[in-house]
Amino acid sequence: MRRFARVVGPTEHDKFIESHALEFELRREIRRLQEYRKAGIKSFCSAKVYERVKRMREDERRKRTMLNDVLQYIQDGRACQQWLSKQAAIDAGVTPAVTTITVSATGRRSAPPLNLTGLPGTEKLDEREKEVRP
Repeated sequence: MRRFARVVGPTEHDKFIESHALEFELRREIRRLQEYRKAGIKSFCSAKVYERVKRMREDERRKRTMLNDVLQYIQDGRACQQWLSKQAAIDAGVTPAVTTITVSATGRRSAPPLNLTGLPGTEKLDEREKEVRP
């Protein structure tokens, strides 16, 4: 781009850069419209509904991925607890704090209570089930 800028003047160079930015936007819009056509969408009203449903599907996919991550940590209770508290803090929009786990007199670590706020399926639990400690 520098060599091209040396050959043409600053105005032509700015037009060249703007045309590349416009080309990028047009290509992105064409891909989006092709996706609509492939899905059988023929109106912009249907496209809005399609985008809303697509976003909901992606959110559900992210939640399933998060659940798979939790299942990987389920073997190690301490790691599971730390991951859950970190995710809850992220969902709440708070910077996750580092949690410390104390060791009791018996030599076992006591884990803090699980924070299930915002996790999928928690609305199906009663209050006693929500307070179960790991």
